[in-house]
Amino acid sequence: CCCERACRCLIGSMAPVPDLDEELHAKILGYVTEPRACLSCQTWKQVLYGTLKLEPRIRFMQRLAVGVVPYCFNAVRPLGEDFEESVAYNFSFHPEGTYRLMWTRTFDAWSSQCEQHYGRWRIYLDHVVCETLEPKEEASEREVRYAPPGYKFAVAIDDILSAGGGYFQAKDGSPAAAWELPARTGKMDDERQSPWTQGMWHSTEEVPASEAAPTFRVPIREDARFVEIDGELHEVSGDIVAAWPEEEWARLMRLRLRFGING
Repeated sequence: CCCERACRCLIGSMAPVPDLDEELHAKILGYVTEPRACLSCQTWKQVLYGTLKLEPRIRFMQRLAVGVVPYCFNAVRPLGEDFEESVAYNFSFHPEGTYRLMWTRTFDAWSSQCEQHYGRWRIYLDHVVCETLEPKEEASEREVRYAPPGYKFAVAIDDILSAGGGYFQAKDGSPAAAWELPARTGKMDDERQSPWTQGMWHSTEEVPASEAAPTFRVPIREDARFVEIDGELHEVSGDIVAAWPEEEWARLMRLRLRFGING
């Protein structure tokens, strides 16, 4: 049958192919990632497209072949009475594998945060995984600062393409997207939300601590300023440092922490 021909593509035409029932065939197809086999078996092709998320990848690459792919994401979230968070993220994905991002986050008429990214992108299943790099040029006095290298986050391809190259406005009060915090700070809300892995499969064996991958740590900025709040040190947001005297930093940062807007 066609499934047997697909198996031969994997294990070699000279190797004997055992008799397998349909259930075993289905299990084999779910673990095999040999694209050439889709030429000999439609079932194989369907499993591959579903397992490897090839359909969104193809649509993204087709759009990229036309030119730069833009994506603008905006959201407004109430945080309290007469107090709200407004965010805007403007992406541009380039065919050579780099991306640019400018994000802005405001809380009121006098408080805002903003930063820009230069980095590389790659596709992992149905997400575009972004990683910041050292920029090729220094930010001018009229530009906002660049994020340090090493920030990693992933944006769903369907979300990027559904915007149609234009402006996407999230519903008011909707929760933040999983990629927003790591895009701004390089940190994840929860390690379990991490959208990228080393390879396709996870080992079931425990890895000794000495062999475990090193923990990623966000580099501390040279111009970082800190205040102590309730016995813990917190970095002062850049807009507060720029606009307020040092004696006001602790009070303003305490307010932001109260509403969970320090990232």
